[in-house]
Amino acid sequence: MDEIEKNLRSLSDEEKIKRLEYETNYFYIRVLVESLQSDELKMSMLEKIHEEDRGKIVSTITSDDIKLNYITNVDQSVSCKYEIVLSMKSDELKSASLDMFGEYDRQAIILTMKSDEMKIESMKGYLRFYNYLEVIESLTSIEKKIENLPLLQFPEKMEKVLKNIRLNTDEERMKIAKLIKSDSLAIIFIKEIKDEEKRIAALEGIDDEQSKKDVIITLSERNRIRCLSKIKSQFLQDRILLTIRDEDVKTEYVHETDIESLKYKVILTFNSDEKKLKLLEDVHFKDEDNTATIIASLSNDNLKLKKLEEIKEEQNITLIKMSLSNREYQKENFLIQQPTYSEIGLDEEITIGMEIESEGYLSKYIEKIKKILKRDESKEARGWDIKPDASLDEGVEITSPILTDNQEDIEDIYMVCTMLQKIENETNERCGGHIHIGSNYLKSKEAFINLFEIWGNAEEIICKISNEKNNIPRFTLQEYAKPISPKINKAIEEGTINLENEEDLNSFIEEIQNVQVNRYSSLNMFNINNGMNTIEFRISNGTLNPDTWIENARLYGRIVQMSQKIAEIERNPESTKEEKRLVDLKEYLKSEIPEEEKMEILLDLLFKKDERELYRERYFSTIKMLEKAPEGYNPLEDARFSKVDFKRKKHTLEEFHDLAVKERTSTISGAAKETIREIKEEGNLKEKKDNDMEER
Repeated sequence: MDEIEKNLRSLSDEEKIKRLEYETNYFYIRVLVESLQSDELKMSMLEKIHEEDRGKIVSTITSDDIKLNYITNVDQSVSCKYEIVLSMKSDELKSASLDMFGEYDRQAIILTMKSDEMKIESMKGYLRFYNYLEVIESLTSIEKKIENLPLLQFPEKMEKVLKNIRLNTDEERMKIAKLIKSDSLAIIFIKEIKDEEKRIAALEGIDDEQSKKDVIITLSERNRIRCLSKIKSQFLQDRILLTIRDEDVKTEYVHETDIESLKYKVILTFNSDEKKLKLLEDVHFKDEDNTATIIASLSNDNLKLKKLEEIKEEQNITLIKMSLSNREYQKENFLIQQPTYSEIGLDEEITIGMEIESEGYLSKYIEKIKKILKRDESKEARGWDIKPDASLDEGVEITSPILTDNQEDIEDIYMVCTMLQKIENETNERCGGHIHIGSNYLKSKEAFINLFEIWGNAEEIICKISNEKNNIPRFTLQEYAKPISPKINKAIEEGTINLENEEDLNSFIEEIQNVQVNRYSSLNMFNINNGMNTIEFRISNGTLNPDTWIENARLYGRIVQMSQKIAEIERNPESTKEEKRLVDLKEYLKSEIPEEEKMEILLDLLFKKDERELYRERYFSTIKMLEKAPEGYNPLEDARFSKVDFKRKKHTLEEFHDLAVKERTSTISGAAKETIREIKEEGNLKEKKDNDMEER
């Protein structure tokens, strides 16, 4: 401030008015008008001020009524009006002016209000919900902030408000936590309660178990274990126990608590066999299931067998035997005499994975074993992993290691199924029979295209032959194994899948994964280039029949195997007549022919003659059961399937003149016709035999 400006501001209003009569410097004119003490004089002198500066002058007026009258009745720019409204002292008048402004300016004006009530009222009346956050954050009353949290709609925004609230005492934190309706948000304050006893007391107002667990793990180990009984979820109890390392604390708890189910869980967390056995002697469980589970968790087979003598119930005996590492002992107890299959019938390079889901009350106990059929006694031993499955009630999922078509692995399949049967586990509508085939077996984009064409053009048929005889597809198919052929067909028609770069296999897989959207497809490709490198076949029902698992592994493995074989044939101009016939059969699956004929083409493509009848029986059994199903009880009623044809250039296929390969999209080749003729003759012969038997 220069000396002249200083002197001008010190003048009286009368002196300023006189000076304005002859002052020519605009800056000094503005100083004189702005510094007038009288609101009326300021307003009367506004004409001396440039229009763009008048807002600044009006902003200095003390009377809010004059300001409101000015912006209401005088044509001014929005920025000028905004400046004037911001200078108002009255929240009510600020609110009354909000109609003049856009969303952003309204929010800024509301933020200058002093009253929480006026802020909230104006916010609700003039702002969209996504602009509420800053207003609620600006409230001075913590109670008002919490009261209005639901208006934010999004948990992350609510959490942001709460995290910026600073409280000084545990009592305040407990009070505020009680006011918050969301458990997951209330624990923000509960976790900050310094007194652990008060923190524990605050848990009484929390219903959500995950939120409870998140608070409990902030406590000392002694208090963590004390609070186990506040959690009903077995899974969350286990998560808490994993955080407790002090064995003295755990030992003390085992002796103190009256809750048997928690005693056994705590004992399971000890690493030492000796410690487990000592506590087992001290406790004397009433429930033999608990005792058996602890024995099964021992690392030493000899100790298990010694304690086995104390177990009376057959299911618990089975439980302990399941956990043994000695393979000969396992075979003696769980390998059935004369199993149906000694091989699957796949290329030795094909790798297989199985997920055997089942339900039963002993599931929660066998999951504690964690691994069965170990090939050695190390913690990292190859074996079948046991884990809970959230989609099941009292359920468990046993996943295989990488299997191949060899005697030991086939024995394992039989033994796992026998184990589950012996503890009286069962499968139901909720259980799937997922099989993984190693994707590395397919060496090219062409091989994957063959896979999608075989699967897509026969998807409904495969669905009908993927379960044992007299077992129709499960109703949850549409939820967990939705047909993929319509998605692939749509992507081909829309050009989403690019076939131009023949060598870019990874990009092709990525495109397929994008088309698939999620893993809940009949054919799941999401494991490729994502650690496992498997193709997951999700269409089968859950079962504890080992023969069915082997037969389905053969079905899906053959589809993969044939996809690769046809890709190799297509690249080889010296292919045999039989090899070219296989290509022709694959192409003929695209034709509009009766489903029964297409089914026979598929079986001819994948199986030897002596293998086909099993899948044929599955098909006709499913057809018959679906036809007899009451309305609303057909799981395939709303299922949608589609033709899949990538319409590739034919390359060496152009040479297949003798099989009419060039016309395969519209006509049947000689080889295919021969196949159909043989099938019909076989069917007629079988029908004649059946009729003869009935007459006799």
